[in-house]
Amino acid sequence: MAPVSYSTYGFPGSAYAPTFDQISEVGFRHVEFACDRHGIEDTPLAKAPSILKALQERDLSATTVHAPARTNVLGGVTEEWRTTAVAVLADAVRLTGEIGATGLVIHGIPNPMFLPQDRDIKSLYTPMIEAMRQSVTELVPVAERAGVRLLLENLPYNRDLRDAGQDADYPLMHVEDLREFIDPFPAEQVGLIVDVGHSWTNGRDPAAEILAAGDRLWGTHLQDVDYDDPRDDHWAPLQGGLDWSSILGALEQVQYAGTYTFEIIRPRHDESFADLARLTIEAARSWGLIPSETD
Repeated sequence: MAPVSYSTYGFPGSAYAPTFDQISEVGFRHVEFACDRHGIEDTPLAKAPSILKALQERDLSATTVHAPARTNVLGGVTEEWRTTAVAVLADAVRLTGEIGATGLVIHGIPNPMFLPQDRDIKSLYTPMIEAMRQSVTELVPVAERAGVRLLLENLPYNRDLRDAGQDADYPLMHVEDLREFIDPFPAEQVGLIVDVGHSWTNGRDPAAEILAAGDRLWGTHLQDVDYDDPRDDHWAPLQGGLDWSSILGALEQVQYAGTYTFEIIRPRHDESFADLARLTIEAARSWGLIPSETD
């Protein structure tokens, strides 16, 4: 049975030990460690010993790490931006290996809000893609030495562009495009993660994107979103409109062997963060992803 993990984004506060306590108390044995949540953004590797110690003290393991995000992306549009971000991401790769995780979730194309506002956005598409290609090339040997796979995530920025009244054709937002992008890179070091809420927010069927990822799928972000007006909601499973039987069926069809990671961040009905984690583990048990407490 594949491991099931809960993202540390699921509890507020930058201190990771109390977050590990709360995740463990609900019944999860695995976590995705989110660097941004815990203020570990510039030199993440420095915190590796204390993170590993805190995990071990609670009999938890980290399956994946979410790399520092925001401007720490693969596709910075200036060489200074790109190289600065790659240095941080390389540090995050090493952190991932040091704490025993096997996958690092990385954002590729920058959020449009961080792009130069005096440039036509479409003129930046090719430079961003080329920057991504160069960044992945530089990170592959770092990942190989660390025993870590880079996981490129589908992102929901087409929705942001539509909301801003712009054409929603931002590059590398969809899994089929990301799959084509990573095909030349070694499968042991570069894979994909499908965030099912991002898929639906971008107007794509999550199950179809899982199938498009195929054997390069090594990560998931499982979260629910509104059916009619999805906005990357990060609700607990079964609180939105996603077709979970279809999603789980697609994962089975591609013989998914990675971690089932729940990235639940926002309440829909004023639940506490602990309530959201409990709702999530109940759903995971009902789907047979985690043995029931009586098994």
